[in-house]
Amino acid sequence: MLRTDPIVQKYPQYLPTEEEVSLTLELIQRPEHKELKKALIEHIAIAGCLPSSLLRFCWQARQDKKYGAECAEGALGWLARCLTVRVKLNVDSLLDNGPFPEKWMEKYMSAMPISFHRTDKQGHPVMIQRLGNVDLEAFKLLWLEGEELQAKAGLAVNAVVLFHIRCMEYLTQVVMGAESRKQGRVVDRMLAVMDLEGVGLKHLNSPLKAFFSAVAQNSTPLFPEILHANLVANVPWIVAKAGWPIAKSFLHPVTQDKFCMLSSSAEFKAKLLELMAPEDIPPYFGGKCTCEECAGGALRGGSLWDFEQSRRRGEAAATLEAAAAAKVVQPPNGNDHSTGTSPMRQPPPQSLEITPPRSRGGDTEKA
Repeated sequence: MLRTDPIVQKYPQYLPTEEEVSLTLELIQRPEHKELKKALIEHIAIAGCLPSSLLRFCWQARQDKKYGAECAEGALGWLARCLTVRVKLNVDSLLDNGPFPEKWMEKYMSAMPISFHRTDKQGHPVMIQRLGNVDLEAFKLLWLEGEELQAKAGLAVNAVVLFHIRCMEYLTQVVMGAESRKQGRVVDRMLAVMDLEGVGLKHLNSPLKAFFSAVAQNSTPLFPEILHANLVANVPWIVAKAGWPIAKSFLHPVTQDKFCMLSSSAEFKAKLLELMAPEDIPPYFGGKCTCEECAGGALRGGSLWDFEQSRRRGEAAATLEAAAAAKVVQPPNGNDHSTGTSPMRQPPPQSLEITPPRSRGGDTEKA
């Protein structure tokens, strides 16, 4: 959870106060915010915990230099923006099926390697992207197909962008929800691993630029403050040692601390071993993971692939229903603002386990 994130804890002056979160919880109970509250409970809150979710929106308001009652108003402003984008992109239906034709995921994963791959030592889900392995020709064709689907289905964005939004919805609602129930605490942050080996000017002169721009524009209101840290591997030496120190001076101090630019394979492997258990690190990064995806040698979505296969078999609908049923609705005067525990909580459905249970030192720590 944001409040116990070790990176964020180094900058307590930027954290919203308990009073600001409580004010936001009180404010959302007002009749004029009925639709916002309904959307938060049913679709937006991670692991069904209202206080921890509103804390992330309060964080966004704090970045706008709003404090106290203004922070609470600002948080609901960000929440309203989130709902607006969700409606525009029809995010609520993306995990059920969405507008994507058969084999779309296979095409996406072949062109844009990504994987939701286990968790780090602190229990954060891990998302891996290998941008140097992007098949540029395949991505160009997919981008064109995405434009055609956008026009045909009346989508607000290119279907390729929308599928990435679907991936992030899967991360926040399915993976983080399952990990929260398994670990007994709110898990609403991720570790991102971005491998730049092989990235060059050809990548900048491709639809990738438009893709990442659209993703960033829509992800900020949809999924505020879910990044724990971002390891950027195989960064060109001149960028890591000269460019990044200059660029990061323009970023928020917490954002600066989240990014770790690593130019050598040895640095990258050492950092991964610091953050992840060897058996959870893919072999192509020097680890010992033996999962089916790692054995195949190519990123295909990680646990998202399994979810997609179950969806095709008609099992994912039951999984999503179980996830919704297990959500926690935390009253504004709840005693536990960290875990969102409540008598309304139901037992975690076993079908939502994303990774096999492993003993972790921090699993019993409350978020």
